Amino acid sequence: MEQYILEHTNLSLTVHDADKCIGEQCTVHNKSNHVMRSFPQWWRSDRGIMERTCPHEIGHPDPDSPWPPESAEWVHGCDGCCS
Repeated sequence: MEQYILEHTNLSLTVHDADKCIGEQCTVHNKSNHVMRSFPQWWRSDRGIMERTCPHEIGHPDPDSPWPPESAEWVHGCDGCCS
């Protein structure tokens, strides 16, 4: 396990080691250049997911999360910032 500073925040989180990533992209170790990359990351401990918080303070699942497209983890209150 290692310490990680959530992107665009001062918050520290204990995360998996880089050799334990699932899939090509990773919200911690191998981020893509997605449309929400400038939004702060937020760890949702209640759901066990990484979100990006848009300027309207809406949490959107981080696009680099390893879930399949049909996963319920993608469901969220959306204002369109993740499109």
